[in-house]
Amino acid sequence: MTPRRLPLALALAAACASPGHAEEGPVLAIDGRLDEAAWAGAQVFDDFVVVEPWTLARPDPALRTVARLLTTPQGIAIGFELAQPPQVPLLAPQVRRDEDVNADRVNVFIDFDADGRVAYNFALLASGSIQDFVVTNEVQFNPDFDPDWRHAVATTPEGWSAEILIPWTTAAMRDANAAERRIALHFDRVVASRNERQGWPAASFRRGSFVSDFATVQVRQYPASLLHLWPYATIAHDRIDGGNRWKMGADLFWKPSASLQLSAALNPDFGQVEADDLVVNFEAIEVFFSDRRPFFTENQAFFDLRPPDNGLLVYTRRIGGPRDNGEGIADIDLALKANGSWGTLGYGVLAADEAEDDGRSFRVGRLLLDARPGLGIGWLGTRVERPFLDRTADVQAADVRWQPRPEVLVNAQLIGSRIEAGGRDSSGQGGWARINWNASERWRHEVEATHFGRGLDFNDLGFLRRGSLNELEVTNEYVRPVADADSPLASTRWYSELQVRRSDEGVELPTWLVLEQTSTFRNGDSLGFGFRPRTAGYDDLVSRGNDLLHRSSRAEGFIAWVPTRRGQLGWDFHVVARPEGLSRAPAVETDLQVYWFPSEQVNLSFEIEPMWSPDWLIWREGRRFARHSRRLDAFNLGLNWFPAPTHEVRVKAEWLAIRARDGRRYQLGNDARLQPVAGAEPDFDINNFGVQVRYRWEFAPQSDLFLVWSRGGFLRAEREGESTLDLLDEAIGLRDADQLLAKIRYRF
Repeated sequence: MTPRRLPLALALAAACASPGHAEEGPVLAIDGRLDEAAWAGAQVFDDFVVVEPWTLARPDPALRTVARLLTTPQGIAIGFELAQPPQVPLLAPQVRRDEDVNADRVNVFIDFDADGRVAYNFALLASGSIQDFVVTNEVQFNPDFDPDWRHAVATTPEGWSAEILIPWTTAAMRDANAAERRIALHFDRVVASRNERQGWPAASFRRGSFVSDFATVQVRQYPASLLHLWPYATIAHDRIDGGNRWKMGADLFWKPSASLQLSAALNPDFGQVEADDLVVNFEAIEVFFSDRRPFFTENQAFFDLRPPDNGLLVYTRRIGGPRDNGEGIADIDLALKANGSWGTLGYGVLAADEAEDDGRSFRVGRLLLDARPGLGIGWLGTRVERPFLDRTADVQAADVRWQPRPEVLVNAQLIGSRIEAGGRDSSGQGGWARINWNASERWRHEVEATHFGRGLDFNDLGFLRRGSLNELEVTNEYVRPVADADSPLASTRWYSELQVRRSDEGVELPTWLVLEQTSTFRNGDSLGFGFRPRTAGYDDLVSRGNDLLHRSSRAEGFIAWVPTRRGQLGWDFHVVARPEGLSRAPAVETDLQVYWFPSEQVNLSFEIEPMWSPDWLIWREGRRFARHSRRLDAFNLGLNWFPAPTHEVRVKAEWLAIRARDGRRYQLGNDARLQPVAGAEPDFDINNFGVQVRYRWEFAPQSDLFLVWSRGGFLRAEREGESTLDLLDEAIGLRDADQLLAKIRYRF
C-alpha cells in the first residue's frame, strides 16, 4: 500500500504569496513607556474594581491602574500606567513562558469577534516575562498557544508601566477588511504581594461566564498579512547505544488577511524539548497530556469543542502518537490547516497523514455561524482511518451558544459517532446542556445535564473519559465580601455541587455532594476547606468490562493553605483524605510546594507529595483484584536561570515511587462484591525517575536553539523491604533513556 499524501496546493500558494502593505497610522516604539504623542488619542479605561477576591470594591488609590487602547497598522496596542508605592513590594521574577508564579503582572483578554466563543490572554509580568493562553468554553485556559507579540515594561516614578502590541494576524477573525470592528475586552492587574486582582470590567473566571462578561469596544481596523516559514533540524545522540538520529522538517503559516489563515507542516517534530510529567496510571481512564507542537497550537481554538467530564472532540496528541502496530511513535508526513470566515460564517479544516503503510489519516471540519447577536450555532465533523486495525471512525457534533440575557448563558451539544471495524458497524449518540446564571454579584447557579450513550466513542481523535453516562449536576456559589476594613478577612466563598449519575444501562453510580469554603484575607493569604460525601453505588469501569463492582458510601475532605509570598520565599500546603479501597479508612495525601527567588534571574521550586494508603485496590486481570497498603512518594525539583536576555537554563527533576505491601487476593463475584481468595499478592515497588537539563537561546523572534540532556528510567520489581531512601538511591541510577539533543528552529 502506498502512503497517502495530502495535496500541496495550499503550501505552494503560500510560497508564492507575499505580505500585504499596511495602511498609514500611528507607529509605536514598544519600550514600556507611554510617552509617544499617539497615546494621547487612545481610549482610556480607569474604572477598575477588585475582582480577586470578588469584592468589587474600589482599589487602594495608591495602587491606581489606568489602561489605554490604541489601534495601529501593526496591531492593537494596550498601555498600562501602574501606581505602586515602595511600601507595596513589586514581585518581578523572570520565569519561563507560561510558568505559573506569584508575580506582579497585567493581563489583556481579547475576544476579536465579540461573540463569547474564544478569547486570547496576553499576560506581561513586571520582569518582562510573558504568559499567553487561549480561553475557550468561557473558563478553559489552554497554555498551548505561543504567538509572536511585542511587549515591554519600564519603571516610572509612581511605579511601573507596560506596553503590549498584538498583531492583527494573531488570530483568525471575521470581517477583517472592514474599516472598524467590534471587539470584547477585559483588562486586569495583579498585585502579587497582596494576592489582589483588579479588573475592568467586573469579570472573573470563577463565575462560569467569564468571556461573555467582557466589555465591547469599537476600534479602527487595519488590514494585515504575513508569510512565515519555520524550517527546523534536530539531532539526537543516544548515550546508551551510541546511535545518532537526524530529523528535519518545516512549518509554514500564511495569513493573506486576518479572515483567512493557512498552515502546513512537513514532518513536524514531536520533540523532546518539553518533557511530560511522570505518571504511573493504574486507573481505567487514560491520562491527558497537552500538545506543544507549533502546528497544532496555532489557531487550534477554533476546533476546541469540549464536552463535560473533561472531554475533547479534537485531541491532537492522537496525531503522531503511538503507532497502531505498537512499534513506537508515528511520523507525520504532512499536515494542513485552514481557518477563515465568510460574513458571519466561520470555517476551518484540519488534515494530517502519518507515514508508513499503517499510518493513520485524520480529517476535521468545522463551521460556526453567528445567527444573530447572542446566538451562535456550530458543527464539527471528524474522520479517522486506521488501516492497520481495519477501522474507520466518524464523529459529528452540533453545538449552540445562546445568551438571552447578560446574566444567563446556555451551551449545548449533540454528538454522534459511527465506527466501522473488521466489517462490523457500531454507533452511539450523546448530548449535554448547561445553563449558567449569575443571579447577582454574590450568587451564581449552574445546571448541567449530560447523556453519553453506551455506544458513543470519539477516542480515535478525541478524548472521552467514559461513555455510557447520564448525569445531572447542580452548582451553587455564594461570595460574601467583608466591608469592615479593620477585619483581617476580605471575603468568603461557599461552593456546593451535586452530581447525580447513572450509566446508560441504568446502573446506579455513586452520587457526589461537593461542599467547599474558602476564606481570603486582606494580606493575600487564603484558607480553604472541602468535604465531599458520596453515596453507595457501582463502579462500572474498574474491572475493564468484567462486570460491576459495588462501592460503599464514603467521604473525602481537604484543607488548603496558600499564603502570599513574603520576601524570597513562597509556599502552599494541601492535605487530602479520601478512601481508596473497600474500607472507609482514608488514604492521606499531602502536597507541599516551596518557591525560592534568590534573585530576579534565578528561581527554584520544590514539591513533595507523600501519600499513605491502608487500602489500595487495583485491578489485576479479568475479575481478579488485589488490595495492598501503599506508600507513594513524589518529588519535583525545578531550577530556572536567566543569565542574559533571551537566554534560559532550566533543570527539571522528577521522582515517583510506590511501595505496595501486605497484598491480598480478591475475586469479583456475581453479586458485584469482592470475595477474598487463597494466596497472597506479592509485594512490589515502582520506581520512576526523570531529569532534564535544557538551554534555550531565542536568537530572533520565534527562532530558537535548544540544547537538551534528558535521562530517565522505570522499574517495577516484586520485592519487599526497600525503604524510601533505598528507592531514591536506586532511582538516580535508572537509565532506560539517556540522550543529548540539539534543535534549531528559525523563522523566515
